[in-house]
Amino acid sequence: MDPVFSQYIFRLIFALVIGGLIGVERETKGKPAGMRTNMLMCLGSCLLMILSTEVARAGGSTADPGRIAAQVVTGIGFLGAGTIIRSRVSVAGLTTAATLWFVAALGLVIGHGDFLLAVVAAFLIILTLTALGRFERRLEVTQRLHFLRFRIEATRGAMQQFKSIISEHRVAPENISLERDANAILIDMEYIGPEAKHTSFVESVHALEGVEVLLDY
Repeated sequence: MDPVFSQYIFRLIFALVIGGLIGVERETKGKPAGMRTNMLMCLGSCLLMILSTEVARAGGSTADPGRIAAQVVTGIGFLGAGTIIRSRVSVAGLTTAATLWFVAALGLVIGHGDFLLAVVAAFLIILTLTALGRFERRLEVTQRLHFLRFRIEATRGAMQQFKSIISEHRVAPENISLERDANAILIDMEYIGPEAKHTSFVESVHALEGVEVLLDY
């Protein structure tokens, strides 16, 4: 067997293994891009890097070895965008999209033959997705987007108390909308803040007379 071809076979198998290791972590967390997706992503980008190298070799000194491989960066953008879900109150899938982008980059590195660099990079991303994920969840200061819907009795006193609570807890709404009828005011509000602060704010609102929390997530 041609030694060069043997090297390429090894790179493809290595890409499958590395992509699979990262995919296992995603699979255990129930993410849409699991083991097979990450394996295919790493394998595909590795194959394109090998093809890019071979095309450049056949084309001589005028060929660009990075031309085909560079298109992986563009292509992964469309796939990554498909994993991101934007709802009214949150954005989901950013970590999955970033992981796919990273796995594609790993495939290019492996296709180029930089195995040690690929192993170190794979170790770092697995560490980031596991250990740092747990650490992040333990941080009380972790910010997230909160959505709330209030029903406030159409009295001056109830609205004034509600405004005072917002000011007291230093809540800065990102978006706010009001609907008014003869008996009450419906307020939809989004704001970014830590969980501990949010819990305290909602408890204070619950204690107000004439104010009801209809939605909180």
